[in-house]
Amino acid sequence: MKKLITYNLIIAATLGMSGCESMWTEMNLPEAVKSRFAEMYPAAAQVEWDKEQEHYEAEFEMGDRERSALFSEAGKLIRYTETIEERYLPGPALEALQQYADFKLDEAQRVHQNRKIHYEVELERGDEETLLLFDEAGQLLRQQTDAEPQTPVKVEASLASLPGAAPATADPLPAPEVTWKLPAELREVSGIAWLRDGVIASVQDEDGIIYLYDLKQEAVTAEIKFAGPGDYEGISLVGNTAFVLRSDGAIYEVRDFQEGKPEVTLYESELASTLDTEGLAYDKQNDRLLLAGKGYDEKLGDSKGIYAFTLADKKMNPSPVITIPLAQDKIGKPGKKKKSDYDVLQPSSLEISPATGEIYLLDAENHRLLTINPQGHVLKTSALDKDRLRQPEGLTFGAGGELYISSEGSKKGNGIIVKFPAGI
Repeated sequence: MKKLITYNLIIAATLGMSGCESMWTEMNLPEAVKSRFAEMYPAAAQVEWDKEQEHYEAEFEMGDRERSALFSEAGKLIRYTETIEERYLPGPALEALQQYADFKLDEAQRVHQNRKIHYEVELERGDEETLLLFDEAGQLLRQQTDAEPQTPVKVEASLASLPGAAPATADPLPAPEVTWKLPAELREVSGIAWLRDGVIASVQDEDGIIYLYDLKQEAVTAEIKFAGPGDYEGISLVGNTAFVLRSDGAIYEVRDFQEGKPEVTLYESELASTLDTEGLAYDKQNDRLLLAGKGYDEKLGDSKGIYAFTLADKKMNPSPVITIPLAQDKIGKPGKKKKSDYDVLQPSSLEISPATGEIYLLDAENHRLLTINPQGHVLKTSALDKDRLRQPEGLTFGAGGELYISSEGSKKGNGIIVKFPAGI
């Protein structure tokens, strides 16, 4: 099957028409390629290099997945490929595979190139090999078997013929049912978490304090200090323990936080320094915390990641457990005011819906609320009212599935919490 892919699915506009030459060792690589690869994939293991005409391809393992990265001689990343499980293919692709029930799925790959994504699925039936090529949405672009003539498939041309990623349109959220004006100490509220009926735990940007805000009394009823001044961005509750996220990815575990003398443990970040983490959520099903950042990690190419901190061993995984391709229509292209292509998605908070298991991402910079599935595909995008929610950075669900969003206030204004009905 490797031969079929190498000779038949070379992207002609970029790579030319010939296949791989003999294996290269790292000592044969241009310095620009070596340094760029080391910078982007420091956790790569089992690295092997091939040369494809004037380009250099690394095949490696990272985060229990097989991956490959193709570089120009100058060290520019041209293509990034990751092996994925079948269940992470788009829905229409999974439906199409039902027509190949007598085939065995050998490998599925997600390919990132030129801000576009496509999927390559390799099937086997005895000695017969078949390759299916799907676009980002899961629509079948081409089927090819090893019996067909060895002619290159111009994948880029096929993908380019599809509708481009126009600026994403989003339906506005309805007006909130209730709005609470927060006291001065929560003007810079940055994270919220549902504690119990009518009480929300919250943190703000500067002080290492957990504030318990009672919605019925419309007042802070307790302040729990866990650390000194810092840049605190998210909070999540697991039983009697609060976890607080710092912007550099460090996590504070605050045990028995309501008992007067909480025990505090700090876990330093294992994530890229460019991530600027702001979102923290409890994933009960997998016994872990999920982290999201408004920044980026270059080793992911044209994608952003959601990362995990496992609660059983208190370990942070530097590789994402969910990858969000940025080349999705519901995300859109960067506008003229965006400094970077990564700016199209800048999560400021995240939470898992107790009703559907879908992940809600709050994006303060782009004033949007996005819903994604565990495969990283955006299901829905909702626009936020910029006048009401000046800087929305906190997100949580109530006991009945109601959605609460907190927003920082201006220098002379107050932070607020707003409530939306369940099912938003």
